[in-house]
Amino acid sequence: MKTKLCIFLVSLFFITACQQYEPTMNIDLSNNWHFSPDENNIGISEDWHTVNFDDSKWAIIDAGKNWEDQGYPNLDSFGWYRKFAEIPLAWKGEDIWIKFGGVNDTYELFVNGESVSSSLRANNSFATKASITKITNNIKYGEKNLIAVKVNDWGNSGGLWRLPVVITTEEKVGYITRKFAFEKKYLNLPVKNDAPSRLIHLLIDDKIVREFNINLALDEPDFWVYLEIDKFKGNKGVVQISELDSKNKEGIDGIYQDDTFPGEDEIYKEEHRPQFHFSSKRGWLNDPNGMIYYAGEYHLFYQHNPYGWPWGNMTWGHAISKDLVHWEELGDALHPDELGTIYSGSGVVDWKNTTGFQTGDEPPLITIYTNAGDENQWSREKPYTQSIAFSNDRGRTWTKYEGNPVQGHLNQGNRDPKVIWWEETNEWVIVLYLIDGRLAFFKSADLKRWELQSILPAFHECPELFQLPVDGNESNKKWILYGGAGDYFIGDFNGSKFTPESEENHYNYGDAFYASQTFNDIPKEDGRRIQIGWARVATPGMPFNQMMNFPVNLTLHTTKEGIRMFANPVREIEKLYKMEHSFNNVELIPGNNPISKIGGDLFDITAEFAIGNAAQIGFEIRGVPVVYNVKTKTISVKSKIAPCRPKDGKIKLRLLVDRTSIEIFINDGEYYMPMGSIPDDKNMSLKVFAKGGKAQIIKLDVNELNSAW
Repeated sequence: MKTKLCIFLVSLFFITACQQYEPTMNIDLSNNWHFSPDENNIGISEDWHTVNFDDSKWAIIDAGKNWEDQGYPNLDSFGWYRKFAEIPLAWKGEDIWIKFGGVNDTYELFVNGESVSSSLRANNSFATKASITKITNNIKYGEKNLIAVKVNDWGNSGGLWRLPVVITTEEKVGYITRKFAFEKKYLNLPVKNDAPSRLIHLLIDDKIVREFNINLALDEPDFWVYLEIDKFKGNKGVVQISELDSKNKEGIDGIYQDDTFPGEDEIYKEEHRPQFHFSSKRGWLNDPNGMIYYAGEYHLFYQHNPYGWPWGNMTWGHAISKDLVHWEELGDALHPDELGTIYSGSGVVDWKNTTGFQTGDEPPLITIYTNAGDENQWSREKPYTQSIAFSNDRGRTWTKYEGNPVQGHLNQGNRDPKVIWWEETNEWVIVLYLIDGRLAFFKSADLKRWELQSILPAFHECPELFQLPVDGNESNKKWILYGGAGDYFIGDFNGSKFTPESEENHYNYGDAFYASQTFNDIPKEDGRRIQIGWARVATPGMPFNQMMNFPVNLTLHTTKEGIRMFANPVREIEKLYKMEHSFNNVELIPGNNPISKIGGDLFDITAEFAIGNAAQIGFEIRGVPVVYNVKTKTISVKSKIAPCRPKDGKIKLRLLVDRTSIEIFINDGEYYMPMGSIPDDKNMSLKVFAKGGKAQIIKLDVNELNSAW
């Protein structure tokens, strides 16, 4: 890796300029902030420390670290940070600025008791942005000045984060710049997870075309990421890096362009790389977005941080598949811009060209997404709005609509538009999440102008709306409305208003599921409602993080509790079968393990048991117990529990086992339990067991799987 860093110290072909601008004077307030959870002791006066206050509640905070990770108490309402800073007399006559960043949600900054800067919009993360405020008139020279921050931690992420607080005589952030003539496929960047976050701009013709934050390595990197520069070939550009500590330029000298990136030959072979669940080549992944089927291809977009292991820099990654099992990553489709970062949304095929974007013989593909304003420097002080983009080449390139945003700001965090076609009136229906726990329903003739129809108090973010037949009866269909956690209503929808006909039903019982979405435009001859969720499984030590759940087919069935939604893996999983082990009518007694000779890390296991007089029945998957408790009629895995009601004294289980997950489908999919699990690398064992009595294996199929890669 050090060789890579050295390459461009000598490759002056690409370097035409490198400059560093340092503030003339600088006070770093990053460390040793005092924290008070007491809203009455606000800390905005010189005498604050003498107020009657329990000093044992204080905690020393390093503003360069995530407070939540250090185990300090949650901020129930308002919390205060404070610190004294002595401003030298020599600074008198200079303009004084404070650079402040790293509060999740809302904050107010005080200097000597006077408010100088604030963000009062909830759901706004300043973890990667610095606010720069002039405080010349608030300063006492040659004396101690009290700097206090009032924080309301709506986002539950723990107060001050990452970026330092700096008092300085330089208004602008210092930058190091480097010029490139773009000739290759990738601009490679070294990442060190614990390095300071640095803001990078890529400029072409003096205009920003990319902006992101990165923990740029100044020495041996943990891994490398890349910025795709294909579309900039033949252009000259400038890479501009914010140097918050203004100490060195090794990071920018380590950046280089190539047609490969370090580690590319190891993609999909990494220790904790899922082998049949989708994960991105590099960086963070969360919500699936824009899921469309068109011309034999499933399009999966997703929330992506291309430049680091944690959440951030929200961009739409893009992958396609012909069979829901083998995925090809096409690269990032939608990048942050002056309207904000790219939050979740949906996708459709515009068969009737209602948008007018079609240029060839095929209908355009449309993505509808949230621009998260004020979540990057580029969009500072702009609100959350909704935008669209289109493609006329089957999703290979995307153009943002020049009239964006198509839906203005409604409330604090309005986001995650889900769009479907309403055949009865030839209009689009849009469901939009409003941050105060409501869903708004709109109609639109062309996706450019939206008309509000109704509002329903329901759920949280990432709404989904679709129709399913009950028990396969096409003449008896119900509408499903759900939110990010998978809780759902069954009801009626008339194109404008959703009317629930059931209580909120619970769908997900695992710890590795969120923000799922279903594919639009599945052909009628297929007829399935195919869903993919974000699996929320961390992969420490890897150059990628998180993965998707395996695709499932959703169906509605009548049960004793009422109509319920079932989930089962799509049939395409069979494409990965390589060896089947079958067991029929086997007595299962305590201490006996009929599958003891089978080992590995990739399986599709289906089982039907007669309970007999056993107290427990289950599996151990590489040491991870999956246990049915006869008395409680539940399945437990780690700390999670799901119902499992026997039918005629029998239960059915299906387990999809990958390197970092076990997805469990109970009684033909009546309950869904996706679990994250990274077991001991040396343990490849499988075990099926009964405890406290005998059970019967009616049928057990253990299918070993090939990697999808």
